[in-house]
Amino acid sequence: MLTLRSDLADGTRITLTAGTRDVQETLTQLGWVMGGASAAFLGVAVVGVVLVVRRSLRPLDEMTRAARSITAGDRGRRLRPSRTDTEIGRVALALDEMLDAVEGAEAQAVAAEERVRAFLSDAAHELRTPVAGVRAAADTLVRNGPDDPATNEVLAVHVVRQADRAARLVDDMLTMARLDRGIALDRRRTDLVDWLRAEADRLRIRLPGVELDLDVPDHAVDADVDPDRLAQVLGNLVDNAARATGGTGSVRLTLRAGPDDALLRVEDDGPGIPAADRERVFDRLVRLEDARDVRSGGAGLGLPIARGIALAHGGSLVHGPDGDLGGAVFELRLATSPTVPEGARPRAGALLA
Repeated sequence: MLTLRSDLADGTRITLTAGTRDVQETLTQLGWVMGGASAAFLGVAVVGVVLVVRRSLRPLDEMTRAARSITAGDRGRRLRPSRTDTEIGRVALALDEMLDAVEGAEAQAVAAEERVRAFLSDAAHELRTPVAGVRAAADTLVRNGPDDPATNEVLAVHVVRQADRAARLVDDMLTMARLDRGIALDRRRTDLVDWLRAEADRLRIRLPGVELDLDVPDHAVDADVDPDRLAQVLGNLVDNAARATGGTGSVRLTLRAGPDDALLRVEDDGPGIPAADRERVFDRLVRLEDARDVRSGGAGLGLPIARGIALAHGGSLVHGPDGDLGGAVFELRLATSPTVPEGARPRAGALLA
């Protein structure tokens, strides 16, 4: 019960008495209503948070499934997020880019392994021919004895030639291995004009049957190069030209200087190279059908070695457009150096002597 008393001005006292049961019941009902509403709100909030979190984390589940699928062997699986403006979207996009890079690296590794296997197989095949020739000649020499000196001399010459061929092939393979590992160049400032003249003189002595024509500028063309390695490139190109022309053709060496580079063209009057094979000839142990004569001494490593040395110099070696002689045309491009006074320039002839 609740009692209220009040005294009036005339001395009258008013007393009001009321029960509080209805108020208590109302407050109790209000408490139950507030508790139920709070519980329902919390339940809805929990369900909403769970749904929102699951929806937000769904890309993570997809990333997990994609990772497991890729682990199982599905290398082409990608996430391809529809939105890349969120954190998870950016992570998914980065994962796709990483998978592309990994797949590309894996493909390159597999291709490199296949190339190595093919190279070893071809090299073993190339070495088997001279080794078999040496073995057969040696067996014949042992059986003949000293009674047939003429035949023994022929067989001895054959052994020497086949051994020399095998040695050249091994040297070429070692050079290719050094190029793959990263060959060390002894770079020196060199006048390409003097260097080319000196090398042309040496090639004329080594290949007397080849008509070697030289066309160079009347001014110095300086470059920071390894002249010995460049001489190896030039020698391989001219040797290929001599074999293509039968050792009695014409070869033209042309040097042209540009603003930042120099271009050396080696052209012959041989049968040339078909357009479909002009890039394939730079592969290892590749010889065109017309050049598969074992007596030529070529094993298909000269051009790959020449290109590798050119790339080590920061240059390039390609088959150029058809020239005036009608045969193969190879273009070697090298970066040049700023000109220096004549007295400070090293002479190529002195460097190569």
